[in-house]
Amino acid sequence: MTIIVKTSAEDTILIPAQLMAQLNLQEGDEVKAFVEGNMLRLQKLNDFLSLGGALANDEGFEEAMRYLEKAWQAWTPPDFA
Repeated sequence: MTIIVKTSAEDTILIPAQLMAQLNLQEGDEVKAFVEGNMLRLQKLNDFLSLGGALANDEGFEEAMRYLEKAWQAWTPPDFA
């Protein structure tokens, strides 16, 4: 399979239907994108957020979640025309 990458100002990643099926993704699923080296890793957002319960007693995880929350609160969405 060949995938062509294009840039966009939107917070949307378009994925071919065949790849969506392989990744077990449905139209409208929200995913968290991680860049690791030259690879892009996707994880369903609800799976990512559910880690909080599994790692509730992990101080490193809690610190990371506080950092994410702080960054989220400081983020302002871009103005679109």
